[in-house]
Amino acid sequence: MESALAESTRLIEYPADLSGCDVVGIGSRQLLYLCSHGNTRPFVVVLGFFSGQKEDIITKDLIEPIPEESKHQLSEIVANTLSDKHQGAQIFFL
Repeated sequence: MESALAESTRLIEYPADLSGCDVVGIGSRQLLYLCSHGNTRPFVVVLGFFSGQKEDIITKDLIEPIPEESKHQLSEIVANTLSDKHQGAQIFFL
């Protein structure tokens, strides 16, 4: 009965082209993020965990957003994987 009342995870649908994303493996999951490519102060946008694909009119990648309580820990993990160019970058979450 409890599982019927449980809130389902809202997935972000993204056109199936994640080729510009960087990935860090966390357990068996893939955390997707994008790094800035300008001459301004570097920043990173964490998209979420890759959760498969959905076939609609077009194929879409499904991304699971990061829960609020996990953002601090995951921002540290992402920060430790960044290249020298992005060290000290501000990290944002969708």
